[in-house]
Amino acid sequence: MNDESQTNPIVQVFRASIGKKLEGAPPFTEWLDGRIVSCNPGEIEMTFTVRPEMANPTGLLHGGIQAAIIDDLIGMTAATLGEEGFMLTIDLHVNFLGRVEVGRTVKARARFIRSGKRIAHAVCEILDEQGNIVARGDSNLLKTGYVPDYQKRPEDEG
Repeated sequence: MNDESQTNPIVQVFRASIGKKLEGAPPFTEWLDGRIVSCNPGEIEMTFTVRPEMANPTGLLHGGIQAAIIDDLIGMTAATLGEEGFMLTIDLHVNFLGRVEVGRTVKARARFIRSGKRIAHAVCEILDEQGNIVARGDSNLLKTGYVPDYQKRPEDEG
């Protein structure tokens, strides 16, 4: 464990939430209802139970939900980088490679490959209970100057 992970407040909050419901998360993140398994700067692993409202008409995890898990997890992972300012998804490419039935659990792993001056690149995989890849996505994110409330420091207020 490096010093950055010990001093990064977002990493510490996520680590304190390992295995628990994410309290205070954005509404859509709460709806996905994932559980953090591990968190380090630039990488997060979570599990999600596939509920009926996440399924397509055939009873399988809907592709739109898979894309949403990938996008949401990459966004959460962006927050662990310790960089000031919100990162905005500018593209998302997803390959759907498998299937998962309602009632099953998937594991999603996101990590950042590169974080440049204005653009960052991340990947995320969703795996079934046997470790087979269900979906793989990659995304480019734009570094904005917007500082969300969760990044504001007391000296920024006032």
